[in-house]
Parts: sequence; C-alpha cells; structure tokens
Amino acid sequence: MKIFNLLIGICLSIPAYSQSFNLKGKIIDEQKESIPFANIALYHLSDTVNIVKGSASDLLGNYSFKSVESGDYILQISYIGYKTKSIPVTIDRDVVQNVILEVDTQLIAEVVVEGKRSIRSIDKTSYTFSDTQIDKAENGRGLIATLPNLHIDRTSNTLSTINGKNILILINGIKATDDDLKLIPADKIKNVEIYDVPPMRYINDAENVVNVRTKPLDTGWSGNIYGTLGQMFSNASIALSYIKGDNKLTFNYGTHINMKRDIKDLESGHYNYAINEDQYIYDYIRESQSWGHQHNIGLTYSISKEDNYDFQIKALVNTSDEKLDANKNILFKQNEFQEERTGTLNDYKKTLVPTLDVYYSKILPKNNSISFNVVGSYFDNEQKTHSMESGSTGFDDKMSINNQKKTLIGEFVYEHGFTSANLSLGYRGHFNFLTNELKNSMSEELQKQNINTQKHYAYGEISGKLKSFMYRVSLGANYDMQSEGNGFHNLTFTPLIMAGYNINDANSIRITYNSSTQMPDMLQMSDARILIMNNFYQTGNTNLENSHLQSLNLSYDLYLKKFSASANLFYDYTSNSLFDSYQYGDDCILFQTGNAEKDIRRGVEINLNYTPWEFLRIGGSIGANQQVFQPSKEIREFNYWSYPVSLYLSAQYKNFSFDLYQKFGGTFLSGLYKTGIEKVSYVNLGYAYKSFNINLQCFFPFIKDKYSNETIPGSIVYHKTDYHIKRKDHAFALSVSWNFGVGKKKKSVRQNMENYDSDNGLFKIK
Repeated sequence: MKIFNLLIGICLSIPAYSQSFNLKGKIIDEQKESIPFANIALYHLSDTVNIVKGSASDLLGNYSFKSVESGDYILQISYIGYKTKSIPVTIDRDVVQNVILEVDTQLIAEVVVEGKRSIRSIDKTSYTFSDTQIDKAENGRGLIATLPNLHIDRTSNTLSTINGKNILILINGIKATDDDLKLIPADKIKNVEIYDVPPMRYINDAENVVNVRTKPLDTGWSGNIYGTLGQMFSNASIALSYIKGDNKLTFNYGTHINMKRDIKDLESGHYNYAINEDQYIYDYIRESQSWGHQHNIGLTYSISKEDNYDFQIKALVNTSDEKLDANKNILFKQNEFQEERTGTLNDYKKTLVPTLDVYYSKILPKNNSISFNVVGSYFDNEQKTHSMESGSTGFDDKMSINNQKKTLIGEFVYEHGFTSANLSLGYRGHFNFLTNELKNSMSEELQKQNINTQKHYAYGEISGKLKSFMYRVSLGANYDMQSEGNGFHNLTFTPLIMAGYNINDANSIRITYNSSTQMPDMLQMSDARILIMNNFYQTGNTNLENSHLQSLNLSYDLYLKKFSASANLFYDYTSNSLFDSYQYGDDCILFQTGNAEKDIRRGVEINLNYTPWEFLRIGGSIGANQQVFQPSKEIREFNYWSYPVSLYLSAQYKNFSFDLYQKFGGTFLSGLYKTGIEKVSYVNLGYAYKSFNINLQCFFPFIKDKYSNETIPGSIVYHKTDYHIKRKDHAFALSVSWNFGVGKKKKSVRQNMENYDSDNGLFKIK
C-alpha cells in the first residue's frame, strides 16, 4: 500500500509545480472537429521572430503553455490544409484561448503526406493521415493497414502485425473486429494510437493494442459484405449497422470453413524412451485431414449521450465444429521385439458459447470518469475421440468428454485527468466454474470432476509527460486461486515502470520494466487422463502453479517522412514457466503441463518500414533471440538461438494492388521442444472499383510449408517430428467485398474496457 499511496501522491503533486499564469485551449475546425498535431507558437507582441514557446496540439486538439510571464503575445497556429491564424493574447491571469482554423481551399487539393503525422508517447505512437492516404483507402481497415508494422493478413483476412505479435483492436476504446473497421469510411478516422506496451488493464491480453479514434460516424444504414472461396479455406461475413438519434443497433454474422481437401498433410516421427528396464522405439508416418467450420453471430445495442454517459449491451453466440482424421503406419520395437502396426485417430469437437456483455461509463465533473463492465459466458463442449493401433499390445480407445464451463467477469475503472498526467485505478474479477465428465477405456465408470478458479486483479497507473521526458508507473496485484484438489492461492505484485525521452521529433528512447502472471488452462489442472498411444497418456497436473514473467526492455524509435524503424533489446525471465513435459507414471509415460525451473529469453528485434515512393511500401521484421531453459533442478539448462524474419511488400497503381508476405521458417525453443515455425507465404492481386473489391490470392507460391520439432537433451522421451502441411502448397482463393453507408453524423460509444474468456475448457489433442 505504501508504493500505491506514493503513486497517487506523485500524481497529486504534479499540478503544484505550475507557475502563476498558464495558457491553454483547443484547436478545432469549422465543423467543431478537433485538429491534432497542429503547430502552435507563442511570440512576444514586440518580437514576432523569436519564439517564446512552441508546442503541438494533442490527439483531442488541446494545447497548454505553462509558466508564461505576464505581457502581450501573439499566438500563431498552423496546420497543413488550413489557413494559418494569428491571435493577440494578453497574459495577466490564467487564459483559455480556443482557436477555429479555416480550410485553405487553394491548398487543400495539394495536401500530401507532409509535415508531422506521428507523435511518440511513452507507450504508444499516434498517427494522423493525409488526404492522399484517405482517398486511396477502400475503408478504415485499409487505411490503418498502411501504418508501420501493420498489414492485412490474407490467410485470416484480419489486420495483423508484420512480426506476428497478437493484436487487440479497439474503436474509441471498445474492443472491435475487422468487420467493425471495414464499416468505418476512411475519412471518418481521426487518428490511430498503436500501443506497443498495452495499458495496464490489457497487459495480459495482447502484445499490441490498436485504438482507432473516429469522427462522429454517419447515421442511417451502413454495412459490409465479404466472401472468400478457396481451396484451403472459405469464409464469409456480413455486418449491418443502423443509427437513429443517440441509438445504434449493429448485427454481425461471420463464418469460416476449413475445407476438407483430398490432399493430406504428412507427418513423420520418431519416439525413443525407456520404461523400467524396457527400451522402446516408435517410428511412424501419419497422413491426416482436418476440417470444420466456425460461426459467430452478434447483436449490439448502444446509446451514447455525448459528454455524459455511454451504455452498451451485446449478445453473442459462437459455435465451432472441428474434425480430424489420421492414419498411421508404425514400426514398433520393444527391446529385441519388433512388429509393424497400423493406427487411426478420429477426433471431433463441438462447442457452443453464448455470451452477454454489459457496459456503462459515466463522465463526472473535474476530469473524472467511471466505467463498469460485466461479461457472462457459458461454454457447452462435446469432444469424441476414437484411437486404435493394431499389434500384440495394440489398443482400441473410445473417449467421450462432455463439459460445461460458466464464466463471470466484472470490472470497474476510475480515471482522472490532471494537467500533465492521467491516473487510472481499476479492479477486475474473473470467476470460472468447470464441470467435466469423461469416459474412456481407462475407467468403466464415468469420471466426474469440478474445477473452480478465481482471478482477482487490482491496479493503479499514472502516466504523463514533462517536457521531453515521458513516464508511466503502474502497480498491479494478482490474487489467483484454485479450490479443488491440492489447489493453490497465489498473491503476486506486477509493477510496471517506463521512462522515455524524446531526443527530437524523429528520435526517442525508452526503458521498461514490467511484470505479469499466467494461470494454467482449466484442463491443464485436471486429473483427467486420455490415451495417446500404447504406454502414453495425456493428463492434467493438479500441482500446477501460476507462471510469473518479469521483462526488461530498452527500445529506440526513429520516425521520418518515408522511413521508420524501431529496435528493442529485451530480457525476459519467467519463473514457474508453463511447458509441456514428460513424466514417469506407473509403468507408463505421462504427457502433461509442468512448471519449469528456469526460462530466460533475451535478444533484439528490429522492425522497419520504408515508403520510397507513394505507390510502394516495404516492411519487415528481424530478430535474434537466445533462450535458456531448464525444466527441473535435476536436468541441466539448455541454450538455443533463433532468428525470426518476416517481409512484406505492397504496391498500388490506380485501381490495382499487389501484396507479398513471407514469414521465413526457423525454430525457437518452446519448453522441451525445439519447435519449428509454421511458415506463412502468399501473394495477393487486387482490383477496386468504387465500393467493390476483388482479390486473388495464392498461398505458398514459391516454397512449401515444412518444419520440424525435436526435444532437447535431458527429456526422458526423445521425440522428433517432420511436418509438411501439403494442403497449403499452391492453394488459391478468390475474395469479393462490398461496403455501403448512408446517413448523417452521430457520435459512437466510447468504451474503455473489454473482457472475454478464451479458455474454452477442452483438451488440446497433441
């Protein structure tokens, strides 16, 4: 509590350093829309050559000058595409001077990517767009995809990072989908904030956060229809929105179908292990087919009273059906005994997840606000698996799992804005209740188990800027518990400290220390056991504990007109790291999740973005990472280097576009395994006509998706596999999309928290 009180004390003390007279205000256009990044200069009335103070408006158009000596001044405001404005100001007290800029009709047609289009903060970079960029974008998503380290991944048709880090999309603070982004016209996007260190409430949910701030969206009808037909997969989506007054109603439906192709994926593998005095060798070649479909449907109602309150309620339903068929040819050896075997595996999973999400936020006087979010989900799961092997010690196992998981998440956030800092206090509770029923060949009776977990998270955070110095300080407390079996109760403090310095408009440096925890999935903590192959079982681990990550980063950012780069040196230490492990059971091998003795990751990552000409963009990411892993005190540590590389190229000429993306293969250390990176490779040809877009994609046109996994020395089981995902080789897909929208302007809901439970409670068959 002393540390937490100190944070609040620091925050409250910041305004005390203000001098007698301050000048502040807001820069807006003739439509009363805020103008971010406007250039602001303050001159003495008697000397209009030497600048007394200079600044730029923030994302909301606000500016502030502190400690201005009394006297007569000229306030000059300029922004590309608008007429420069000069206003006489007398400073003899604190002054609020708002400014309206007029569009310069002689210059507006010539506006291109000029001037300052980005501002670096301690944990994010904020961007605006030129008229040329806006005119070329098909919709809001297409516009955002032109930012550094972002692109549209044609394999998933989603906005993604080039370096492969997971991303959380927000629109005005509320979690959104790609369909929501496609509903926003490009000219309705005011600015975009990209967090490379997420806000405290999202620190365990994503590696990057993209928050899109919009102008008031058009009322009336708007929509997007999209469809892809391909050899590897097909998908379709429809999004419709209707706004009337302060009310908004949105309907979403989407489906993704993994096609069942005649081409089968190929896996060859080798096991070598000992049980008691017996030595086993298990070589196999497996051909497999996987297919299935997912559907999601949602209905959202919201009402927004500008500068007062926002209320939103969502009803969502997600369903999925996944199927796997595999055949094996096996060479089995036990000591001197040897025989050839055949095997089959059929796995079927079906899930139904209804969710209700209620959100409310209220703006209070004196720069205060509060927000509430309650999310309830129900997971109804069914999993049926049939596996068999021929031979003298073969088996025939039929497994059936039925489980129901209920989840309740509640969150409260209080925020206060000071002159030069922001304070945030919050609490989130996450309650899970799983009822699991399993039946297989290991027990004639139905195995029943209940697992209940709770995750409590409280935090305080302050961030701000003092001249060129930036800072962010957070303190979180996690209390996690599991009440069944051996159970556990863990209290972990998760501080975050960031300090940065803007060297100039183009260069900045930053150092970060942060901490976070991860709770195991529910079935990773169960005592349920399923048969994988003879003498091999997959099971949970009732003795698991939370993992705790501590990370130290030093980063450098460079932003120029045509070129941007970011470099990050990092050191990550994870105690009780969760990893897939092999353990001895009673005359068998158990495959289960364990807690590692040591897990260290350190290295460098560099992201580059270059736009040599207006029609061409080249992006890429390269890294060099060393991993040090020790599964237990009895086994020596293992060191491994990996070198992830991604490359992206985009070109656009008139109505035509071309995209090339290549994620090069390699390996990285994941627990006991040197794990191959599943490649991504495609070319995309596009044509746009008004609101219609058509794209032709070819996946893996130049290479094949091959990679290998291999256990490290010290594992009681040596296992190596070589994969060839043959169904991806030279696969084609054709996609068509159409956007429409009519109406007049109205403001959208500004939600600033979002919760969802991604652990569906099912076994992940390895």
